[in-house]
Amino acid sequence: MTDWPAWDEGEYLEYLETERAHFAWAMRHYGGLPADEARQAAAEFYEYEAPDAPFRGLVFHDLAWKWAMERIMADCDHPCWRTHPVPEPPPDYPGYIARESVPQPTATELDALRRKLRGT
Repeated sequence: MTDWPAWDEGEYLEYLETERAHFAWAMRHYGGLPADEARQAAAEFYEYEAPDAPFRGLVFHDLAWKWAMERIMADCDHPCWRTHPVPEPPPDYPGYIARESVPQPTATELDALRRKLRGT
């Protein structure tokens, strides 16, 4: 066992379901997956971890958006994805939190990102 703090089971399950929903949203809207496949991908990525699992919940250290974008772009040959960080989530992302110091994408930039991710 580690010194990693234990999760309250209810809190853990609530967080797990929220992150699964956010991951599935990104996979539907940017990965082009049908809703059922997006939910399945989220459940596979965010597997339930037993209460005594070492480092339970460590996957929550990053936004579901980032994990989904890394999955979507895993096989992308575009050099931008090798040299630049994952873009900030768009305002319509369910877990969106505006960051004042981060430039926000314009509608045109968001449309371009959607086209790029779809390969069109």
